[in-house]
Amino acid sequence: MTYTSTRLLLGVLAVACAVPSPLTAQDKPAELPIAVLNLDKVFAGYTKHSDRLQPLRDSAKELDETVQIRQVELETAANQMRKSPPGSPDQQRAQGQLIKLQNDLRQFVEQERQKLQKREVVILITTQRDIDEQLKKICQARGLKLVLRQNSPPDENQPLQELVKNLGRDVIYQDGLDITDDVLKALNETESK
Repeated sequence: MTYTSTRLLLGVLAVACAVPSPLTAQDKPAELPIAVLNLDKVFAGYTKHSDRLQPLRDSAKELDETVQIRQVELETAANQMRKSPPGSPDQQRAQGQLIKLQNDLRQFVEQERQKLQKREVVILITTQRDIDEQLKKICQARGLKLVLRQNSPPDENQPLQELVKNLGRDVIYQDGLDITDDVLKALNETESK
């Protein structure tokens, strides 16, 4: 070989080595140990969570009924005050009673709402622990090291607050990483055992 042909051959070899070859199935890079999870969907579809919330819903309904009864009492006191002559002792007494009933009702509603919120927090934490437990099992079985929260895609029929949340989602696109249904299935299967 001449010097020029050797140089040409070395140049061709250098270019050939610099161009990446297509990957074969054996050369395929390892998949990232990442998954996504739609927690809203899990909470909504986890039957045990719904069962835990039912007594809370019942208590909220009872609270609404109690408030309606007390509002009737308020209306009765307001009517008595209106029937009394202006500035009379009866009107002043009725006005005092009305103010007391309003303050009592306001305090009662605030206290009962706080109690309901505390109960709801306990339920949410308990459900989150259930989810974490199943999620850990699935992640260990699949070799997953990171799970990102994924919101549902935006939908024009959603309430504004939900729509804004979904527009600001962290995971914009994923393909084949969603383990939401697997976690939900594991949670509901565990419940039936």
